[in-house]
Amino acid sequence: MNFASLRLNYHRKFHSTILGNERDLIVWLPLGYETAPKQRYPVLYVHDGQNLFDPATAFAGVAWQLGEAAQTLIRAEKIAPMIIVGIANTPARADEYTPKRGRKYAAFLIDEMKPFIDRTYRTLPDREHTAVMGSSLGGLISFYLAWWHPEVFGMAGCLSGTWMWDDAASIKMVEADPRPGPPIKIYLDHGSEGAEGNQAWIYRSMRDALIGRGFQVGKNLAYYFGINDEHNEAAWGRRVGRALRFFFGKKSFSRTPAS
Repeated sequence: MNFASLRLNYHRKFHSTILGNERDLIVWLPLGYETAPKQRYPVLYVHDGQNLFDPATAFAGVAWQLGEAAQTLIRAEKIAPMIIVGIANTPARADEYTPKRGRKYAAFLIDEMKPFIDRTYRTLPDREHTAVMGSSLGGLISFYLAWWHPEVFGMAGCLSGTWMWDDAASIKMVEADPRPGPPIKIYLDHGSEGAEGNQAWIYRSMRDALIGRGFQVGKNLAYYFGINDEHNEAAWGRRVGRALRFFFGKKSFSRTPAS
């Protein structure tokens, strides 16, 4: 399978009244979507959507190959078919993917974009079938979205999440919260090379903070350490299948190795 064979729908310049800007939405549909008109699907929302499918729009010309990864696992019957919505970023990425403007970005997703997707496609709109995922700052905002709104997002995939942002405010928030964690599943990972390897302690600190709030590795928390992986699209593409299996896999595929 290659990019040219993917079933992608583009919704160009999707406008947000809440944020006052617009961005492209790229919707990946699994094989069989058109021939099974009564079937409804879980949905995975992924930030930095221009980097997921098409090398021509991806950073440095390297895409995650997310559609190919998903379809390979679906064909192998390791995960259930799902719809993937790539949400392209904007020049306001750093603000929208952090708490500075993240609450408004959350409102955009929940009140404007998700209702559009649920109207347009045959989704399973409940929280148990709705995941959000991203890398770097996209991983950070994915965590916040599920933590703030567990009634909407039941799963958060945080690939190389930028936990050091604002003096590790996200980790401190988890550690200071006296309540058990919300009823969500969280996937965490990072690589061994460059800044990620040098700061491995902070990735493990988020893992340990979540465990302190009652999360259990292999149940509602996954953690993976990518040997020889750097902070880039190629590494996230290699690891994204682990998140897919953790969120959408059969029980026998629900556990992710931890270091």
